[in-house]
Amino acid sequence: MKIQSLFTKAFALTLVCISVMVLTIFRLTPSLAVSTTTTPTAQLSATPVIIAQYDLDSGRSGGRSLYKRLGEYDGISAVIDDTAQYVFNDPLIGKYFIGLSTNSKQRLGELLKAQFCQAAGGPCVYTGRPMKLSHSGIGGGLTNEEFNAFVNDIAQALDKNGVKTKAKNEVLAFAESLRGEIVER
Repeated sequence: MKIQSLFTKAFALTLVCISVMVLTIFRLTPSLAVSTTTTPTAQLSATPVIIAQYDLDSGRSGGRSLYKRLGEYDGISAVIDDTAQYVFNDPLIGKYFIGLSTNSKQRLGELLKAQFCQAAGGPCVYTGRPMKLSHSGIGGGLTNEEFNAFVNDIAQALDKNGVKTKAKNEVLAFAESLRGEIVER
């Protein structure tokens, strides 16, 4: 009985000690509880990118937001998936994606989906780096011709997915608004 009692007390004391250590570690240094590979705050964009504040847009869009007119997340996802395939296979800009793993390509697609979803007025939050930082130094800098190829790939994907002209033009205007942050030469 004494051995069982000692074992029970030792076990209980050990649990208490472990609990105190865990609480102390995670309360005093919360960085241990989260990924340390996040983008430093200084590199995050302070201003959210919004391409559409069309919730009250009357007329042809019937008062629907661009997010809804694109088919919400599923519609945006389909457009971005197709855009990615066009970009990866584009003879002018596909070279920048050679050697990316499947996982890296999927991550890039998820970031683009979140960026376009947020910009279209959807519930998504883009957590990637600002465009200037993401594209700085790529191959000595991207050219206007390469950027035009990217925009053409988006347009092709929008057409493939049956996006109407007004919504297509809004998406392309958003892409065009990023030119100054992406083109370096």
